[in-house]
Amino acid sequence: MLIVWRGLGWLVPVFAFAALLLSQLAVDAVYGDGFYTANAWPKQVAFIVAAFSIAILGAYLNHTKRQMLVDEETGEVVGKAPAHSLFFIPIEYWAIVVLALLFMQFP
Repeated sequence: MLIVWRGLGWLVPVFAFAALLLSQLAVDAVYGDGFYTANAWPKQVAFIVAAFSIAILGAYLNHTKRQMLVDEETGEVVGKAPAHSLFFIPIEYWAIVVLALLFMQFP
């Protein structure tokens, strides 16, 4: 499968995987080995944390930090730089996709 991203769009799966991994490590450290795999709520919390962090990342990168494109000849602002995206979807919208995966995985 070909992964298509623009800018820092590759951070979406990294944030999602990191949230799940950190959740597993923290829950197993507190409640004992095997608790993460035996219960669904740690995974649900990890999905929610991943969605929240991806939304903040996308809002920061695509709305706060995006550079303005300036025409060199006239000095006019002609638009903004391309948005950071994964599979042609801007990063902040991936938070909705992650939440949809949560509700599909844990009905």
